[in-house]
Amino acid sequence: VAAETASILAFSAIKNNDKVGLILFSDQIEHVIPPKKGKGHIWNVIRSILSFIPEGRKTDFNPPLEYLLHAQKRKTVTFLISDFQVINHEKILNHANQKHDLISIVISDPRENELPADSGLIHLEDAETGESVLVDTHDEELRNRFLKIKKEERNRLKQFLAANSIDKIEISVDRPLTEPIARFFKMRDKRH
Repeated sequence: VAAETASILAFSAIKNNDKVGLILFSDQIEHVIPPKKGKGHIWNVIRSILSFIPEGRKTDFNPPLEYLLHAQKRKTVTFLISDFQVINHEKILNHANQKHDLISIVISDPRENELPADSGLIHLEDAETGESVLVDTHDEELRNRFLKIKKEERNRLKQFLAANSIDKIEISVDRPLTEPIARFFKMRDKRH
């Protein structure tokens, strides 16, 4: 979904004759394509997005946004596509948004926000750390606590982005992704 979203944004840049660049990252910068114009360049960007296999397993916004802050002297429109399940990101997001027009694209999967009811014992594994835990989904209190924690995390992110005037596009993996993108650009057109 993140790759499709980035591809849609790259193609829409062609219509505006905008330059497009790319920073692929995990907990480190993995690949950079400097901004350029043209269909050939866009195809190169999309090819890189679709074939990307990260070396790192963790996520850290600091390396790519620090790179952006130093590499781009002029104000740019920057899309940060992530599930935003990272820690210690507030300072760098705020700093990047002060210099650039930062737009957060929050990819979410409803299956990550609540535990399935009565599925018995299931193993959950953190994709970044590899840490595994055995969970009893019959435990209603545990399911409710998990649901509450996930809701609080989403609310904290929403409040932080709003308080720092960082635009947000929410994309869920279980719904078409073009609608929220189109709605966002219509809203921005009205605002500007």
